[in-house]
Amino acid sequence: MSKIVDTGNKKRILVWVLFLLLLPGLALAAGEGKKNDKRKEKEKPELVKRVYFGGYLGLQFGTITDIMLSPMVGYRFTPRLNAGVGFTYEYYQDNSWQPKYTTSLYGPRVFARYLVIASFSNILPINYNGGIFFHVEYEALNMDDNYFGNTTPSPGEGGRFWMNSVLLGGGLRQPISRTGSINFLVLFYLGDDAYTPYSNPVFRIEFSF
Repeated sequence: MSKIVDTGNKKRILVWVLFLLLLPGLALAAGEGKKNDKRKEKEKPELVKRVYFGGYLGLQFGTITDIMLSPMVGYRFTPRLNAGVGFTYEYYQDNSWQPKYTTSLYGPRVFARYLVIASFSNILPINYNGGIFFHVEYEALNMDDNYFGNTTPSPGEGGRFWMNSVLLGGGLRQPISRTGSINFLVLFYLGDDAYTPYSNPVFRIEFSF
């Protein structure tokens, strides 16, 4: 009986010795794990805060009914330089024709902008934190050849085509929060006026957050 008790005690002592030897390593590993978690927590917000979302909504009613929705997502490479992508959908109705002619326009766009003046209060003795930015954009719109490709709409004939557009201009950035802003843009369409739905200058009110 005494030999069995001694063997059990030896096993317990051996387990405790191994545990005590491994304890510093476990503590070190746990510490490294916490450091890595903290590092990831610091890195993640840094990446996330560079990404922003927004877009603009356009409404026009009358002889021409034009409803446009264009969401976007952008990335701030630097405090002044950012770029992004978006998608535009536009419902277009010409009420001057009988019957009324309706069509849809849609397509992707990419843009880049540079904040020339971050805040007017930095260069002028005024308390105004708005700034001015330069904007360049490329857009591809899928359009109805029945309307935009001809002077007279002819439903049931023709097809669709892609119109490639470059818009150049700038705008006023008005911050509304730490990362959000309202942007007032004035752009000019560079291309063939015969097929474009735009008329220069192009005005936009855009939100980003």
